[in-house]
Amino acid sequence: MKKRLMLIMLMISIILNVVLVYKFFYQGEKVTVKKDSRSEIKMTKENREFVMAEMRGFLESVQKINEGIIKNDPNIIVNVSQQSGTCKVNAVPQGLVRSLPYEFKQMGFQTHELFDVMSKMAKEKYDRQQIQVKMNELLNNCVACHKTYKITAEP
Repeated sequence: MKKRLMLIMLMISIILNVVLVYKFFYQGEKVTVKKDSRSEIKMTKENREFVMAEMRGFLESVQKINEGIIKNDPNIIVNVSQQSGTCKVNAVPQGLVRSLPYEFKQMGFQTHELFDVMSKMAKEKYDRQQIQVKMNELLNNCVACHKTYKITAEP
């Protein structure tokens, strides 16, 4: 009788373990994400690609400027900052600026200007701490923008 009870308990345990393993590894729970609360900016696919490439360029510039700060090399900061500064504003595709919300434009222009400011600071009176302060302002700008907006392409 004891053997039989142990055998039944073992079978129940095996079945439960198989079910639990199946649920854990093969039948994942569906997770639904709450609706995105950011403001959507719709634009043409080409304009979206331009904006996304510009943002990736900003991120690359931030990384290189940080490298310049670490290496204590103002020349890196000057060269990289100039690449993402207001000189880039002239390369914007026709009609893109008109289609953007005012606050988004404000953040974008301010971001370009901060790159210019860091370049000027590194050129004229290099101070690592002051450039880091400007870098922090720039990153705060990036975070605020990404928390506020999402860019989608029109079909």
